[in-house]
Amino acid sequence: MVLGFFNESQGTAHYGEDSVGSFPYFEYNVPRNVTTVVGQTAFLHCRVEQLGDKAVSWIRKRDLHILTAGILTYTSDQRFQVIRPEKSENWTLQIKFPQERDAGIYECQVNTEPKMSLAFQLNVVGELDYNLHPLSQTIL
Repeated sequence: MVLGFFNESQGTAHYGEDSVGSFPYFEYNVPRNVTTVVGQTAFLHCRVEQLGDKAVSWIRKRDLHILTAGILTYTSDQRFQVIRPEKSENWTLQIKFPQERDAGIYECQVNTEPKMSLAFQLNVVGELDYNLHPLSQTIL
């Protein structure tokens, strides 16, 4: 895998696995447009490699509300929680009982200088009418 980063102070770009060194970077091979049904728990998966002493936060973009920082939750809304298995690079934002108002952009941020962020789109659709769509049918 070839990775790249840009050094603003020197105006140079560096590529290759060795040049990344100990700088954190996002794994981009994760779903970033997630759709769930009202009431069905949603998971936004952010993977940060080589985090080192930096911290990962989840931000709700519409109001810039900090939802989590590290493993701590910074919202009184108990539906939001970060899941991170021990020694894992995965920082998953769990949203329990999502409502249509929860739809929007969420950012996974790393407190580097300058800040790194990766945007995720959460779509929340209304409940399915199983009388109109029997379980034997595939709904796209």
